[in-house]
Amino acid sequence: MMEQSTTERVTMRRARVLAEMTKKEVAELLGVHPQTYSKWEDDPEEMSISTAKQFCRIVKQEFSDIFFDTESILNG
Repeated sequence: MMEQSTTERVTMRRARVLAEMTKKEVAELLGVHPQTYSKWEDDPEEMSISTAKQFCRIVKQEFSDIFFDTESILNG
């Protein structure tokens, strides 16, 4: 797996892919339905900060390195 630069911000989707995880796997670890997680990946502003921090731990990324706003859908 490639190391990511600490200055490059990524979307939730990209962070999940870099962690080599499926949406279903992340949803299970977050304790939510896969459809709920999928909605968050499309619109991360709907996710609570505590859940976003939990997501970061799951995908092994820093909170500041992930877009958690509507811009993330533009950056794929």
